[in-house]
Amino acid sequence: MTSKIPSSICAAPWMHFAVSTHPDGFITMPCCRFRMGSDSRYKKEKFQTPLEAISKQGYFEDIRKKMLAGEKLSECSKCWREEEHRGYSYRTLMFNRLNIEKIKPDEPFVLKYLEIFFSNLCNLSCRMCDITQSSQWANLYNGAFLPNGMKDNAVDDEYLDENGKAKTAPVNFDLALLDKIDLSNLIEVKILGGEPMITPDHLVFLRRLMKDSKNPSDIKLVYHTNATKKPPQVVVDFWKKIKKVEIVCSIDGYGEVNEYQRIGHKWKAIEDTVQWYRSLDADVELRIHTTLSSVNIWRLQDLVKWTNKIVPPHKVTFDFVQNPPYLDISMMPDNAKNKCKEILQHSTILSRAHKQFILAYLDTKSYNVIHWKEFWNKMEAIDKYTNQSLSSVAPQLETFKI
Repeated sequence: MTSKIPSSICAAPWMHFAVSTHPDGFITMPCCRFRMGSDSRYKKEKFQTPLEAISKQGYFEDIRKKMLAGEKLSECSKCWREEEHRGYSYRTLMFNRLNIEKIKPDEPFVLKYLEIFFSNLCNLSCRMCDITQSSQWANLYNGAFLPNGMKDNAVDDEYLDENGKAKTAPVNFDLALLDKIDLSNLIEVKILGGEPMITPDHLVFLRRLMKDSKNPSDIKLVYHTNATKKPPQVVVDFWKKIKKVEIVCSIDGYGEVNEYQRIGHKWKAIEDTVQWYRSLDADVELRIHTTLSSVNIWRLQDLVKWTNKIVPPHKVTFDFVQNPPYLDISMMPDNAKNKCKEILQHSTILSRAHKQFILAYLDTKSYNVIHWKEFWNKMEAIDKYTNQSLSSVAPQLETFKI
């Protein structure tokens, strides 16, 4: 049986899904990376409750059949790209969780791993973000982009009011959906946002999880947070009752660089929060995840010097902005990319694996003059609105300005 199961499958459609909110209803996906853009074959099925998505008539069934046939789904392109450049991905992690010796094509879905987005409520408006992940980003869109006649493809009509402005009210999770999700067998839950540490429904969910779980002490919680806010003590008390908590801090630069890319905080708040996590007596593991853009790539070494004091290098991960494309480092001018490569190659503190991963990504796409012009126009518009200055955090870019 094993020989008939291709190694290209992902375990997600057998025991994992991500559930999120949308103005039109729920979105249930095999995982948060599953790309359901306008060119996805599954776009018509995205507004489904989990029970509909994982049923025999749901679209998970079609995904499973295609994977068992050896097809590499285009919707999973992010994982395929990561495997090509660094040898592993979220898919390979999920694959290792699946007992491939016992898998059966018609095996019923049992939820063991869950990703849940409670709301787009957030206290930051990051330059590479969008309204689906940050309610604050709506203010950036309304204050910086609209007055300059700029649009954003991520702002669907459902997120706009009658005047064409982005809605600033957060889109919240309907807690009634929890009645349609079997939480009893969960062994890992990834909690995302928005900013989960300020989402009220987070605590409601934890209470429900502890009540429904067959064995709470077997559960691992994984949070993705911007590290500017601490959860209340009642949340920490829940953490002490479970197996483990992993805090993934999304930090994109040291000091003013992070303040520039992730608008709405002061660096000291992050340092205080990180130290607070390190002082907890619960079983908390810290990780740091950095999203690289054309803004923060130039001072990456400053960040690495700081992260080396907080966590070991293998607990630091990198990803790249691909949307919006004007912030994608692989679409910068060739001379900018060459300068960036030179800086990276001469780095003495960046690990060899991280260095190779970033260098490989720089060559994945070609220079796009349209996106590069948009980069400068959008950065200038945001800078004017936020009273910030790109030249103060990335002076190297002035050489490549159009």
